[in-house]
Amino acid sequence: MDDRLRDLQNERKNYKKVLYRYLIILSIGINIIGVELVPILNIPTFLNAIGTILAGVLMGPFIGTLVGFLTSIILGFFIDPGYFYFTFVSILVGFIAGYIFKEYPFNIKTVISASIFISVITAIVGNTISYMAFGGVAGDQIDKITHILIESGFNIFLAVNITGFFANFLDKLLSFALVFLVIIILDSQMDMQDFQIRWK
Repeated sequence: MDDRLRDLQNERKNYKKVLYRYLIILSIGINIIGVELVPILNIPTFLNAIGTILAGVLMGPFIGTLVGFLTSIILGFFIDPGYFYFTFVSILVGFIAGYIFKEYPFNIKTVISASIFISVITAIVGNTISYMAFGGVAGDQIDKITHILIESGFNIFLAVNITGFFANFLDKLLSFALVFLVIIILDSQMDMQDFQIRWK
């Protein structure tokens, strides 16, 4: 009986390891697809953290951190070296999302609160990096807003910060909304006990 129970526990652990590996790969893939969609959709946001948030919510802060880190490295090598500079921002997103949903229940109230909190933190850090490394112009879709603000009379520092806060807030709201929908779908299709998510 004890051997059978031990075998079942080992099978469950192995299943969880395989599941997490696939989800890590899927989360990174979602981030890359999001980045590729931004210029196609022509929206002033990033969409490079949807998978990072999903990983953090489902698998915890450290896996969220790992996904954020790996995403930035892959994007930096294969799409734009500028992503290397924002690796710390991606790490923050994964860690904070994972920590919040490890401690608090997954519901609309927490999702909205988390999206606001993360957007403020990432805007502060991201704006600082953008201003110091690129003079406020990082070569992405949100630069259009920065240029409009500068032409309207704002100085570059203020223009970068206004744009950054707007873009990050929009980005995190969209990202969390998509993650919320994905998790609701997953919950209806599979057993969620292998994940850290709390519903109450």
